[in-house]
Amino acid sequence: MSQIFTASLIAACALIVADSAVATGKETKIPRVGFVAGAGGYPRMAVTNQAFFDALAEKGYKDGTTMQVVFRSANGNMAEMPELVRQVLNEQVDILVVSSSPGCAAASKATTEIPVLCISVQDDPIREGFTRSLERGEANVVGVHSYLPDGVAQQLSGLQVMKPGLARLAVLFNPGNNTHLRLLGLWKTAAQARDITIIDMAVTGPRDLDAVASRAIGDGAEMAIGLLGADTYAIRREIADMARAKHFPVVMDTPGGYTDMGGVATLGVDIVPLYREGALKQMVPMLEGTVPSQLPWIGPEMIATKFNSEALQFFKLQQP
Repeated sequence: MSQIFTASLIAACALIVADSAVATGKETKIPRVGFVAGAGGYPRMAVTNQAFFDALAEKGYKDGTTMQVVFRSANGNMAEMPELVRQVLNEQVDILVVSSSPGCAAASKATTEIPVLCISVQDDPIREGFTRSLERGEANVVGVHSYLPDGVAQQLSGLQVMKPGLARLAVLFNPGNNTHLRLLGLWKTAAQARDITIIDMAVTGPRDLDAVASRAIGDGAEMAIGLLGADTYAIRREIADMARAKHFPVVMDTPGGYTDMGGVATLGVDIVPLYREGALKQMVPMLEGTVPSQLPWIGPEMIATKFNSEALQFFKLQQP
């Protein structure tokens, strides 16, 4: 008899709580989060995206329980970003997260209403036109960037330590990535001031690597730096394999396990912690109702270097 009474009491209480929620308009709504990645899949993700979702999970936001994720990936093809953003917005998401500068540009053009979190913007967000101030977001857009005003100078100094007497440096970039084109200009200016010649390595996909690297080596390039981006991130293993096959050291401005894949080194901003910061300091507040214009942009503090000791020995470079 007592078990029947207890069950009835629990059921009655549940009905009262449900009726109260409806009456007061406080029915719990699970947020729908759109996520357009530059590279990587889901739920098996790139280390950057994994850091983002792990941080959210620590705060109680998990896909399928306390939020719903609508995921798309460009798999390194930045030309697909506008279409992928459109697809995700059509899924009626409450917040849109996009990675890379091309992703942020696509999202900024696609919506002025849905809150947008841009992560891994490679260039200066002010120069990119995403905001007028890093102190706060612009309208519905805020984000995380990896730009340092003296970042290229720091990286060039690091390369000169690795390769004393460096005179001819190749820069691996995607000619279809406008941010890469701007950064390439910065590299040429910084190199010219140090009497270093820059050799272009324009790569749109893995099939270009062999021929482009051969031309750079033929032009006397002693080593190369690969620019940060989802497009270069997506082919980092192929870059590492090409470098070893041609005995041509390619240092990447892209984290995510490049050195574990046989790459000689990464030299640039470690964006993995920035993804985590973006989740905790921007995404969580946005999920709780804070609008982007009330949040500051998040940026890096320093250049980080990671080496593969075996690859250093293979390429006979000096470690700083």
